[in-house]
Amino acid sequence: MSQEKLNVTTLRLSLQQFTSLDYFLFIVMLSVCGGIGIYFGFVKKQNSAQDYLMGGRNMKLVPVCFSLVASFISGISLLGTPTEMYVYGTSYVFSLIGAFMMSIIISYTFLPVFHELQLTSAYEYLELRYDKRVRVFGSVLFCVYLMAWLPIVIYVPALAFNQVTGINIHIASPIVCCVCIFYTSLGGLKAVVWTDVLQTVVMMGAMILVIIKGSFMVGGVQEVLTRNWHTERIEFPALSLDLTERHSIWSVSIGSTFYWIGNIAVNQSMMQRFLSLRELKSSKRAVWGFLGGVIIIVFICGYSGLVAFAKYHDCDPLDSKLALAKDQLLPLLVMDVMAEWNGMPGIFVAGVFSAALR
Repeated sequence: MSQEKLNVTTLRLSLQQFTSLDYFLFIVMLSVCGGIGIYFGFVKKQNSAQDYLMGGRNMKLVPVCFSLVASFISGISLLGTPTEMYVYGTSYVFSLIGAFMMSIIISYTFLPVFHELQLTSAYEYLELRYDKRVRVFGSVLFCVYLMAWLPIVIYVPALAFNQVTGINIHIASPIVCCVCIFYTSLGGLKAVVWTDVLQTVVMMGAMILVIIKGSFMVGGVQEVLTRNWHTERIEFPALSLDLTERHSIWSVSIGSTFYWIGNIAVNQSMMQRFLSLRELKSSKRAVWGFLGGVIIIVFICGYSGLVAFAKYHDCDPLDSKLALAKDQLLPLLVMDVMAEWNGMPGIFVAGVFSAALR
């Protein structure tokens, strides 16, 4: 038997399936999210539309920062970023340049205007500035965008769940959707913000444990970086003007700036959280808190991709069909490195699904 086949066979035998504890932790995560919705829906009742939609414009800064990070980081980011690092290298990380530029622009342009007008949605501004037809048109475009984007956001963590449990993705997806609709409908923005806090902690905690244990198994951080450096996974964006280049310095700076502005400054789900804070000063602080959280998560997710490459550099799971899709690379790594820690796969999958609960 060849060394590669031996490695694949050994890895298959080492992978554990979900245990009862894993299922229990996963169910607890969804139940707690539902419980938060019940609490804000029946115990801390919403007395007005402003309470329900905007949290009474009296939300606290730290929970809103967590919620902003959770709202932007989806299962696509958690599973896609490691895959990007594994397959193509580190050029994508430099798109954070655009996030930094967005933070400056939004702090001095969009937020002051929206706060002064005390808007509930970004699309109200379109009616004030133009007319109702423009507002309706903008709202319809946003709805179409969400209907196209949300199925992907749900599908990706369902794919991860399928990798570690074998449960059909068409069973897992509706369950997660129902939980999200339940707590959002009952508790409004306050429930959404506080579930986001819980989900962000679980999400980041799971990823940190994975990269720590994975680095230890490979031989340490230095060994992870060495293996990726020698195979040119650690790289800078190209300076080329070639538009066919996957990541050039122009696309990760200028292009990503427009991308971040479009997804933050005029995105209803994000702007609603910024406007839930009482003062403009707090909203500006939330922008930088959001930037800091995004930087941390992108680096954690990116490094997990480097860990995966260092671990499987001599036996690619995609070639051996151990992972049937690129998005299953990280779940595969988790089931491999966390095999001896009962409950950890359940916590990880709960963290990935947390990113889909928006």
